This record gives sequence, C-alpha cells and structure tokens, in this order.
Amino acid sequence: MTARLALVLRLGGALAGLAVLLAVAPSAGAWTRLGSGGLDNTVDPATVVLADGTTVVAYREPKPRALVVAIDGRPKTVASGLASVGDPALVQLANGSLLLLSADQDGVVAYSSSNGGRSWSAATKTASTDTGDVQGASARPDSSPLFSQDGTGFLNVFQGAAGGAMHNVFPSCCGYAESLAVDSHGLAQIAFWSNASGKSGYLFGKLDASGALAGGLRTLSTGATAENDLRVPLVTDRSGNTFVAFANGYPTPTAFIVDTLRGGATTHSVTLAKGSFTGNQPSMALAVDRSGRLWAVWTQGGSVWAARSRSHGAHFGAAVHVPLPGSSYALEAAAQSSGSVQAVVNDGSALKTQTLLPGLTVQVSGPVVSVLDDGFPVAGASVRGDGVTVKTDAAGRATFASLAPHTPIAVTATGYAPAST
Repeated sequence: MTARLALVLRLGGALAGLAVLLAVAPSAGAWTRLGSGGLDNTVDPATVVLADGTTVVAYREPKPRALVVAIDGRPKTVASGLASVGDPALVQLANGSLLLLSADQDGVVAYSSSNGGRSWSAATKTASTDTGDVQGASARPDSSPLFSQDGTGFLNVFQGAAGGAMHNVFPSCCGYAESLAVDSHGLAQIAFWSNASGKSGYLFGKLDASGALAGGLRTLSTGATAENDLRVPLVTDRSGNTFVAFANGYPTPTAFIVDTLRGGATTHSVTLAKGSFTGNQPSMALAVDRSGRLWAVWTQGGSVWAARSRSHGAHFGAAVHVPLPGSSYALEAAAQSSGSVQAVVNDGSALKTQTLLPGLTVQVSGPVVSVLDDGFPVAGASVRGDGVTVKTDAAGRATFASLAPHTPIAVTATGYAPAST
C-alpha cells in the first residue's frame, strides 16, 4: 500500500543497500457488536476515552428513539421514547465530566455526567431549536462548550453552557460533516466539506473567542473533491498540534491525507493511502491518546486501515488492516492508553468495534534486522529467521550469525501487530 511506499520515500537514502520489509498484518480478534443492533445506516456514533482508559461511545437508536451510551461495550440508555432523536456529540470537559449533546423534537438538549457516563443528569435545553444532528463539539480550557449543526445555507456554531452565543460561520450552501476542536493554546477551529459554488472542497477555519469565524476559510484539499457527508476529522494533542484528515480526487477519491497544523497553519502533510476508493470510501477518523500518539483510521478496499504516528503527524508507522464487517456507513476511532486504537463502524444495522495494534517496519541488511515503529527502534522484539529467534536490542536491532538472501522473516513484539514476509 501507499503507506509503505511513503515510508520508503521518507527514509530515502538511509535505506541504500537494505532489504526493507514493511509488512501490513491484520491484528487479532473479531468485530464485536455494540448493543442489540436494529440501527440504520445513518447512525453516526461519538467516542471519548477517559483518563482511566474507559472508552465511552454515544449513539442513537432510531426505532425506540433512544439515546444510548456504551461504557467499555456495556450499553446504558440515557433517554428513550423521544419524539425524535439526532446523532449526538460527546465532549469531555477540563474537570473530567462528560457533556452529551443531542437534538430532540424541540432542539438540542444537553446531558451531563460526573462519573464517567454511569449516570446522567436530566436534559437541559440549549438555545438551538434545530432538530438536526449535532455534528461537531468541543470545549474551551474553561470548559465552555462549543457545538455545531448544519443545513441549507447555514453552519451554526453555538458556544456556552446553554449555547447562548450563536454564529453562522458558513451561510453558503452547503457545508457538511463538520468537526470542532480546541488546541492546547485555546484556539478553536472548524473543518468541514463544502459543495458551495466557488467555496468547495475541504475547508478549515479558526474561530474567535465568541465562536465566530476569525478571518476567512481556507481550502485544505486540491482540485475538485468527491461528495462527503461523513465526518471530517479534526483533533488536537496536548502539544499545540491540530490534525485534520481529508480526501483528494474526483469523481472518486484518489488519496487519503492527514495534515498537521499549528496556530491554523499547516506544518506537515502526509499522504497515507492512494489508489481506488469506491462508494462512500474513505470513511475517515483521527484519534489522539494521552501520550500524544496520533492514529489515522480509514476505509479502503473492503478493510479498515490504521496507522499510528509518534512524531506528531510528521510521519507514520506501517499501516495495519482488518476486513470490514460487511458494509461501512460511518467510522469513528478511540485511541487507547495501551497504544492500540478501537475502530467503531456502522455496518448498516449495528455498531461494531475492533481493536487494531500498531504496525512494525522491518529493515534487513545482511545478518542485521532492524525493527522500527514510526522510525523509533523497538527493543525486545522477537525476530525469527532460518529457524533461529533473536531479540532486538535497545537500538531495535537483531543480529544473526548469518542470514541467507530471501530468508523468510517473522517479527512479533508486545503491543504490535505481527510482521512477516
């Protein structure tokens, strides 16, 4: 895949004289269904990973018109029997509490939890009377929430505990699938896809202290882009970086790209995959764990792919993949403290989850095998070749007495997907 080619190009002349094995191996395990199913293909979940490692997934159930939160896979109904229910957004505030935002028949309401989602407050009305899905949400350092909704001729950003400050940041028709994020310096940002005449493609903008657009929007993508009404991922780390994912190409996408931004300016741009994307692919997701490791997750060729960056998006390790559990209509991701990532997919009737482990890059030079993770050495990996197993040292190198050309190599390491050739 292109992720492998990109890594070869990145390492450049340093690989002269090396045999490079960039094995893409599926992680172990099967897809696990969340809840009892009975969903439709428009349900888009929201995810948060708490400080203790607990994964919280919020979603709506259309038939009972219910709002559900699953805590480490165990569903809990927050509200049911509503006249209508929209896709929710889930935000973790600075004090650790959770805010769940969803539209019912009267507009957006907020639920709060101070115990990791195990119990929730009664619904509190916000200033939004729009019954559409809550597309994006985030919070400022003072825990003041931001959330957004879109429709014909508007992309409204609401700010404040009750959403009292509202700004239409894109009055053109139309903006879709927006995400909101606030970086560690307090800069609020928005990213979305647009088919508006003269303002099309994947757009990015900064928001001022009130939630209004600060300056103009800029286009992230190049040339015409295929229609996208799925999530445009926008996430931040604790080091001042913001990450956004988008797809170039028309009439079908031809590239999946992740940009790193600081203060709204692009510092890195990495193409993680090229080639054929069909149907509604790629679905895209980004997630950052508490150690600052960035995961990019996408769909392509009947599989969910994932690659992890330990370099704040400057480059990524080898990609791994698992077959999709059928179709894919929505994709979200939750980065785990263990270093893995949990993908959440809507297969058209249920949400299903799968954990993926980071990939290994293997370089062979004569009798020396080097094992890397995004360019960082992996110590203690088991490297097997010619019937002999050797552990890598602190520099990620395993040295054999001899290693004949074309010898099959298999590598395993705790916390990583196995690599082989």
